[in-house]
Amino acid sequence: MAKRKTILTVLWIMISLIVIAAIVSLIVLPQWKGVFIAGTGGFLILNLFLSMFFIRKNFKN
Repeated sequence: MAKRKTILTVLWIMISLIVIAAIVSLIVLPQWKGVFIAGTGGFLILNLFLSMFFIRKNFKN
């Protein structure tokens, strides 16, 4: 149980860092570069949410 909680906490921290980086890239970088990097970050966040779902479902207690 402790391993699962630790893994999920690390994933939440990674998601928050990616969100911050995506928002900063939209503000700082020129138009298309920022959109591309933010879109890539959004895709990575979606994948992390899917992995969190499967970790919660399949990880043994």
